[in-house]
Amino acid sequence: MIRLLSQTVESLPEEFGFRTGQKGVHNSRTLSYEDLETLLDAVPRGASNDEYRRAIREENVLAKNTDSTRRYVGQRLSQLYGLDPEILVFRVFRKYWERGERGRRMLALLLALARDPILRMTAPPILGMEKGEQLDKANLQDTIAEEAGDRFNETSVKKIAQMTASTWTQSGHLEGRTKKTRQRPENGPVSTAYALLLGHLCGVRGELLFDTFWAQALDTPEHERMDFAQAASQRNLMTYRNAGGIIEVDFEPVLTSEEKTRIREQS
Repeated sequence: MIRLLSQTVESLPEEFGFRTGQKGVHNSRTLSYEDLETLLDAVPRGASNDEYRRAIREENVLAKNTDSTRRYVGQRLSQLYGLDPEILVFRVFRKYWERGERGRRMLALLLALARDPILRMTAPPILGMEKGEQLDKANLQDTIAEEAGDRFNETSVKKIAQMTASTWTQSGHLEGRTKKTRQRPENGPVSTAYALLLGHLCGVRGELLFDTFWAQALDTPEHERMDFAQAASQRNLMTYRNAGGIIEVDFEPVLTSEEKTRIREQS
């Protein structure tokens, strides 16, 4: 069973960049991984949100045909990913992105899950599938309709199912065009460290970090998550200690002094 968190979705810490409520991107857009990758290749780490917007609209680094399309894509990418170093979940995401290509698609998915309530609704039916199992589109639509209540009509539910299925395909959880089957996505130290960070920001500590919603989205065995955490610690992406079965995890290497203070106050 896929558990979001011990706390309710509504209590996710928005001060760190999580988004709650009813609005999301996946009623009209997907993960847009290729656009994200192109944008991050063109804009240096530490750039402001205005610089990202200028790269999209004025420099047209995403090669969109019209100004209205560039404006729309820029708005949706900002909504989904933040694109602002002032947003903690994006700032650390960008740092991890630069530290290795393995697991980048998972990084993008994790940040999208943190910031899009619509995408989060579809996690249980996708993560609950067995490897090689074919996606039941009707089941996905039923889940969306049940979770959303009367927010979306039948046409919108079908569109959301289409958009989110594409996102889970881009992340590597699904494979195929018309008929999609469950696959195991690629992971690595950076994606594992980021999943653990998201749990940490939500107030989870120690060994429990390896069983949060974010860790489950990695779709890897727990022992592999710990191996990747050890590798991430060796690369100074986080700190992982396992002494006699007592697990300690912290993110001193990647958090600012102000962020550490805010996290302590939250705890």
